Amino acid sequence: METRGILRRLMFTAGCALLLELAGCGGGGGAAVLPVAPAVTTLPPANTSSGRVVSISMKSDATGATYPIQFYLPAGYDSATSSYPAIYITDGDAVYNNSVTRFKNFTNILEAAGKKAIVVGIGGTARRNTDYLMPGAKAYHDFLTGQLVPYVESNYRANAAKRMLSGLSNGGIFVACAFFMEGASQFTFQYFFSSEAPFNGAHDQIDPLESQMYASSSGRDIPVTLLLGYGIGNVGGTVITAMYDQIASRNYKGLQLSVKGYPGGHTPMDLPSFEDIVARFID
Repeated sequence: METRGILRRLMFTAGCALLLELAGCGGGGGAAVLPVAPAVTTLPPANTSSGRVVSISMKSDATGATYPIQFYLPAGYDSATSSYPAIYITDGDAVYNNSVTRFKNFTNILEAAGKKAIVVGIGGTARRNTDYLMPGAKAYHDFLTGQLVPYVESNYRANAAKRMLSGLSNGGIFVACAFFMEGASQFTFQYFFSSEAPFNGAHDQIDPLESQMYASSSGRDIPVTLLLGYGIGNVGGTVITAMYDQIASRNYKGLQLSVKGYPGGHTPMDLPSFEDIVARFID
């Protein structure tokens, strides 16, 4: 009897020791703590084929209006350190082609071409007859050059040597006005793309600005590019070519001036013209 009791005590002691070794249950009174495998999170691959868009609203000190602004940052922007050309487009929120905005069409064309630039889509199309035509174009231009451009270049890696301005129809008139206003003092933009501008109804606005630029140029360099585009399917080519001839007759030193017709009518030509701009002026 005593021998069996001793054996039972020995078996109990050995079993408890084994449990202590395997489960850690002796002495601490707690439950066994099993090792937990580290969590593995599988992230989807980064989208390297398209850029991203930032949207803000900006109140203009010059015009008093508030404009919706969209910034397109090209694919790879956040992991790069390089700077990019910046294309400022008027009528950024206008739907002229493909049932999407002018801003969206332009960013689609950039991505399809595999080219990289920052696109600044300036909304407020409802104000186009005020902001794009004189005298309102002066305040609108002050907004772009004095407020919007500094904001862009303070917040994004936009190349200050490759600022581009694009406008269609009345927006094309504004681009011409901007070219003449800056030519009379100093240039903020280095590329001006005026498309389908109805100059025949705007000579009272354009001619004084053009004359002022010519009078103040005094033979100095005009180191910028001006492209006047028109739709082959529209009737504005003659008027736009006449504006080209008028500017060309001034023989501005250093000015890269061209006129070109594109397939399509008044608004459809906006797409092939921008494709051409991307091919010729965006690296």
